[in-house]
Amino acid sequence: MTQLSQPPLSLVGTASYLPETVRDNAFFGCTDTKNPMFKGSRTRHHVADGETAVQMIERAARRLGENLDLDFGRDVDVLLTNVSCLDQPFTGCGASVARVLGCKPRWIIDMQNTGCVSFVFMLDLARALIRSGARSALLCNVQNAGGRIFAHPENRARPQSAIPGDGCGVGYVVANDESPVRAIETLSHGEYADDMRVKSEDGEAWWAPRSGPLHIDFTQSRIGKIVSRGNQLVPKIVTKACAEAGISVSDIDVLVTNQPNKTFLRNWREALLMPEEKHVHTFEDHGNLFGAAMPISIEKAALQGTLTNGSTLAIGGFSHAGDYSGAAIVDWRGQSEHVQ
Repeated sequence: MTQLSQPPLSLVGTASYLPETVRDNAFFGCTDTKNPMFKGSRTRHHVADGETAVQMIERAARRLGENLDLDFGRDVDVLLTNVSCLDQPFTGCGASVARVLGCKPRWIIDMQNTGCVSFVFMLDLARALIRSGARSALLCNVQNAGGRIFAHPENRARPQSAIPGDGCGVGYVVANDESPVRAIETLSHGEYADDMRVKSEDGEAWWAPRSGPLHIDFTQSRIGKIVSRGNQLVPKIVTKACAEAGISVSDIDVLVTNQPNKTFLRNWREALLMPEEKHVHTFEDHGNLFGAAMPISIEKAALQGTLTNGSTLAIGGFSHAGDYSGAAIVDWRGQSEHVQ
């Protein structure tokens, strides 16, 4: 079982950036689908042409730095990123983020896996690096596939295109017990790894030159399998994290998950016997924010006063077609809900 870190790990704050462009459902050609996987969002943000993941991280990080009075050159030993659409092939965004923020991190790691649950996996990686001598870490999640892929004119009519929204969420962890992470549970499910695929109408590999866009290959059979396993994975991993933290699910004050669609959100709440008001998300206004949903929703919970000092925060979710699941329990003593 996962053990508490020595020294302890604290999640002391999160912050967000959302692009200016807001798309309502009229932007898309097929929003009246009967498939619950692809409905429920009213609006979502899309990145602007030329807006980079590095810029999104910088804007969210500057906000977090102001809230927590951070000196990025001094206070970031570890820089972790997860970006859905890289600014450049081959290279990650971490080194460029360090440049624009003036960071001098000992470790820069660009994680290109774990998708919608990458925030939990970054917490776990940050804990391991803090055990190795680091003092702090900046965790950066960017979802920018909405404007870059799903807004393409040839993709807009696909039901799947109305669900993704763009945004960036960042979090800051330190090696103390100020706002302790009591438990982290992560699992990989390799048997599901090949169920998330991208395809193009010409049938060429994703890296081949083309004039048309890529999209996710969702078949009815595959959708059914994803829904079935997703309904089970998240309650199971959240319950496991609670057991590791020595609490029951009923002790959770605030639940934050990834937010693929309203059906998953409802099913997870019901499976955990969680009142709707305790489950904080932004799906209706921002769509599926992939990995950025967790830090953005944590910030929302703090700002609206749902997450207050002394709250037990549970974070949980799964990625892609179910290849990873993860959850964490935090005794929240982080940024005040009054921080603007």
